[in-house]
Parts: sequence; structure tokens; C-alpha cells
Amino acid sequence: MRSSKWLLPVRVLLTYQVLLLLLRQAKGEESHCTSVAGMVKLLDLEAQLIDNLEDYAVELEKKLQTVKRSITSLRLENDKARGSTEDYLSNPLNSFSLIRRMNRDLITWQLYLDDPVGLSQVERIQELREHMPTHTDVEEAVTALDRIQNTYGLKVPEIAHGLLNGKQYNVSLTVLDTYAMGQILFDQKNYMAAASWIYQTVVLMDAFSLAAPLEISKNEVRMVYAETLLKLNQLADALKVVNIALTDNPQDIKLLLKKSEIETMIRTGTNNAPPVKAQATVGPTAYQVGCRGQFPPSADSKLYCLYNRTTSPFLILAPLKMELVGLEPYMVLYHDVLSPKEITELQGMATPGLKRATVYQASSGRNEVVKTRTSKVAWFPDGYNPLTVRLNARISDMTGFNLYGSEMLQLMNYGLGGHYDQHYDFFNNTNSNMTAMSGDRIATVLFYLTDVEQGGATVFPNIRKAVFPQRGSVVMWYNLRDNGQIDTQTLHAACPVIVGSKWVCNKWIREREQIFSRPCLKKRM
Repeated sequence: MRSSKWLLPVRVLLTYQVLLLLLRQAKGEESHCTSVAGMVKLLDLEAQLIDNLEDYAVELEKKLQTVKRSITSLRLENDKARGSTEDYLSNPLNSFSLIRRMNRDLITWQLYLDDPVGLSQVERIQELREHMPTHTDVEEAVTALDRIQNTYGLKVPEIAHGLLNGKQYNVSLTVLDTYAMGQILFDQKNYMAAASWIYQTVVLMDAFSLAAPLEISKNEVRMVYAETLLKLNQLADALKVVNIALTDNPQDIKLLLKKSEIETMIRTGTNNAPPVKAQATVGPTAYQVGCRGQFPPSADSKLYCLYNRTTSPFLILAPLKMELVGLEPYMVLYHDVLSPKEITELQGMATPGLKRATVYQASSGRNEVVKTRTSKVAWFPDGYNPLTVRLNARISDMTGFNLYGSEMLQLMNYGLGGHYDQHYDFFNNTNSNMTAMSGDRIATVLFYLTDVEQGGATVFPNIRKAVFPQRGSVVMWYNLRDNGQIDTQTLHAACPVIVGSKWVCNKWIREREQIFSRPCLKKRM
């Protein structure tokens, strides 16, 4: 039986963890997986935990060595006594020593063994617990990986073995990784995806074994797999899985009951599984095609590249490389706009203040965290420092727009499967406080601060165009037509990042101050 002195710290730790989790939820704590920059600190935290575990092992080793040394001397005396029991016990000194040892020393040993090892290490884990990922973080990570799989049409076995979108990486998922994917997808009622991941867990368990204390039972996994198949109404397959499990443990009462239950369901033709949405048999959506880089090349002969020398007087001296991407809506791509030094400075500015990105909700009239946008952002006023002043001047040079009344610069970093689902940048709400002062968002300017190894394109599904991140480039498009009306062709999305750290900086330009550069807009004002 464990000592009450050891149970108390455990109870305190569990209570502490529950209270901490509630506190974090109440504060709306930032998600760990929505930004690569935000996840860097997790590696440092993991290193501290490993060091702490090593310290714990040292403490255990010290106690173990003490016990081993004592065993040697104790066994030597006991062997001596048992070799000549009568002679040994007939000596009053030996008899006295034996009685004393069995009374006094036994109590001392009991206290020594009851004394818990590593309390300081347990306390250290309590201190670090506040910064550790929660179950919600794990759920978001599972959703992100599932998003990557669906968007790019990847297969579970390939993902598990590090083959991502045709490129092999020196990394693979463990049994615990794939099992967590399956369990959480099951809890989310995504049974089709859960079945694939749990089956992959069964396959991996045939090749790899887990050591204590992280080992899991193969029959436990098979039972979950069978339950998943039942949810999909695949009764015969579920029965087959249970029968395989019974070959390893024929007397397992849970397995026998589950077998009987499935056989009854098959015999009576009953189905207790909830209805599952039929899987679509059509091909990928336009959004998915764009993310995969499969849009056909544009056949528009009006598109061209040039050095822009005319938008502002400054460009006469320092023209910018401009590529015309589309005319409806008007969209251009500028190359080599940012220097490596400027990019590094922008990332350094943003990293300490990154917060979970939000989306304006017309129904509530405020910005809210939503699952359709997973990234972290930091905002900077136009006059924050010389770099932001210079950047805004460059935006004016590229667009010819007056930036007075426009929104601040927004720096973003995407994390695991980071994306922004299909959306418009305009508000289309003239009565809203968001447009009353400065009008709607006439244009969007999006800087790419980094290349992205795989994924992360900006896709316009309605016009079947995709812009892939190129470090230092800028894409700009109009959200409103010449008459000031919204342009629904500007529907766009940020595709999930597969591999890489995607950094962007954007500026939303408002329409009110463009009365002289865009005279047609006076109709609306």
C-alpha cells in the first residue's frame, strides 16, 4: 500500500491541474499549434521536462544504490546465520542483534521505503504545467492534421511514415500518435477518418512495441477499432476484428461479450450505429484543386510583366517588378519588394506579441476566434517605427492609394495546418461601425515574408487562380468594383501549410480616402 505522504502530493497535483485547466479556459488561453513561432517555446519546455525527469532518475538511482548496498551486508549476515543456525542463535549477542534488527531496523526501512522520491521534481512539473498543451491543444492539432490530409488528398499510411504530398521526410508517427489521432477523430464523430488511423495503429503495433509506462494493449486498440467499424455499420468487419483479438486472449470477457453482441446484430439485422453522412464521390473542390497547384495556366493574353514606373513619382527612380495576375478582379504580384533584413526585423517585432487571429462576425458585431482561421497575429500602427513608415510608403507606391484611415499592418504566422478558410475581405455592411468612418476595404495588400516548403497558397477558387508564397513578394487585389460595389470574384482562402513556417503581412486599404484616385467611387459616397 502506498504511503499517505505520497498520495497527498498526487491528489494536490491532480486538483491543481484541474483548477489550472479551468483557469486557462476562462482566460481564453492561446492555442499552441496555431503558430510555428508560438510552438518554439514548447521545445524549450520539453527540454526542461526531460532535464527534470533525468533529475528524478538520479534521485531514484541514489535510493536504489543505498538499498543495494544494504542488501549485500544484510544478506551476508543472514547467510552466516542460516549456515549454522543453532550455533548462531545460541550466542546471546547474535540473538539480541537479530531481534533488534527485526524490530528497530525494520521500522527504519519501512520509513525509508515509504519516503517518496522526487517530490521536488513533481513540484517542478506543477510549475511548468501552466505552459503545457491542454487536451484542447491536442484536439486542434488532430483537426489540423486531418485538414491537411483532406485538402491535399493524402493517405494515412503515407502520413504515418513521413511521406507528405509526394515528399519523403525523415520523420514518422509513433503508435501513440496514430492512436491519439483515431481516438480524437472518433470522439469528434469523424468515424471514417478515425477507422483509418486506428487501423494504422494496429499495423504499427505489429512492428513496434512500447515500453512502460506508455505501453497500450493491442486488444484495447482492436476493441476501439471494432467500435469504430460498428459506427460505420461494417458489422462483418467488426466481428472479424474481435475474433482476431480473441485468438490472443480467448477468455477475455469483454471480447466475448462484444462478439456475442455483434453476432446478434448480424443475425437480427439491427443497427445501433448513428447515421453517418455518405462520403462524397465527386472529385476535389475548386479550393482543393487550387491548394494542390492544379489550376490550369491562364490563357488570358492580356496578362504581362513589367517594371512599374508610373504609379508614384518615386517609382521613376526605383521601379518595382510587377506581374499582372488578373483583370477581373484586378490583381498584381510584385517581386523582390522586401529585403531579408526587413523581413527579419518584421518577424522580430511580431513574435513576442502574437495572439490568436480573430474574424469579424456581423451577427455579434465583434471579432471572435473561429475554427476557420488558425494563425496568430500582431498589429502595428503605421508610425510604429521607421520600418512600418517605410512599408506603408511602399504600399502607397505600389497601389497609388491614400492610406489615411486604412487599417494597421497585420503580421501573421501560421502553425500546424494553419489556414484561413474561404472568405471575402470586404464587409458589405454600410450600416456597420466597421465601415461608417472609412468605408469598406477597397483593396488588400499581402506580403509574403517566407517561402513555404509545401502548401500555404493563397487561392481564388472563383477565378481559378493560386498565388504561392515567395519570400519578399507582394500580391495586391481590389475587393470592390469601379463603381464601389463588392466583387464576389474575390473569394479567397489561405491553404493549409503542410511543411514550413508561413509568415505574411497584410494591409487592408479603405475606400473613403480614394475619392480622387478612384473618382467612380463618389457614386457610393
